[in-house]
Amino acid sequence: MVFFLTVLAGTAGCGQKNTANTMEQTDTQTEKTLEEHFFSAEQDEQNYNVMEEYSEDEEYPDLAAFLTEYYQIPEEECKETRYYYNYTDLNEDGTDEIVAVTIGDTTSDNRGDAALILRPGENGQFEVLGAFSQIHTPVMISEDMENDWHTIIFRGQESGFISAVYREETGYELDEESFVREEPKVSGDRILSDNLINDMDTDNYLTIAPRDTESQN
Repeated sequence: MVFFLTVLAGTAGCGQKNTANTMEQTDTQTEKTLEEHFFSAEQDEQNYNVMEEYSEDEEYPDLAAFLTEYYQIPEEECKETRYYYNYTDLNEDGTDEIVAVTIGDTTSDNRGDAALILRPGENGQFEVLGAFSQIHTPVMISEDMENDWHTIIFRGQESGFISAVYREETGYELDEESFVREEPKVSGDRILSDNLINDMDTDNYLTIAPRDTESQN
């Protein structure tokens, strides 16, 4: 923010005194404005808190099998298709849901990757609570709730952010009116915060089908 200081030209004698008074008043007002600005900025920082969370590093065969079937990933792509997932209790019922992102030729393009919101069931089954494409990680789980479920904020293909809210009839769906260019300042957990490029360089990622030992070293 730029502040402009107005200086009034005066003449000798009383004019100089008036000019000095005017400048002093202006300086005082500027200092007050600056103090209010910095206080407001500090308040903004205090009003929201974000926790970073990396994806799980343990293989999840049931999830991998489900993603293979759901996206119809060809067998020859399975060793090259990555998946990332985090547990999160989206409706605060004491049972975690899963947010999973799949990255590969079948599920991704130059505009982003595929994401699923899943409820784990028995015998390796999953209920799909939401399906999204062309998103980027990380994913924000906001403290804000709608219909008793946490709002999920995705970074989308248009260099902006959009919220997904839960509807009783349809599950999670995008709220098109929520699109903004800058990341909303909301409290919550920023999950799937992994550095995907660094993961590729260090072979630190999970694949739908286990890679050969040679490719992991």
